[in-house]
Amino acid sequence: MRPASIALVVALIAAGILVGCKSDPITTLPPVGAARVEQERLACLKQGGSFGPVGGGGSLACVRPTHDSGKQCTRETDCESRCLARSGTCAPLTPLFGCNEILQADGRRVTLCVD
Repeated sequence: MRPASIALVVALIAAGILVGCKSDPITTLPPVGAARVEQERLACLKQGGSFGPVGGGGSLACVRPTHDSGKQCTRETDCESRCLARSGTCAPLTPLFGCNEILQADGRRVTLCVD
């Protein structure tokens, strides 16, 4: 084989390899800090919730109304959020902060404290 033919074969092989290669797209990193807080706030508002400090520690969270607020319940699985033991109704908000007596999935009454 002549040197020119060898060079052509090598060039064709190299071109074939390069055509098969795909560069990875630039990976977009999730936002952090204030940008992440703003993203979470907007998502919360879109769901009809309110975003701000909650609990005794003042952590930021999204608190939104439940779709089954006030519905009668006998266990947690009857509700979108929690089944309130005292009233036997589904909680009006999720998550539920503070100390509340709830009915668990098996119907047992317990006190749940979320700060």
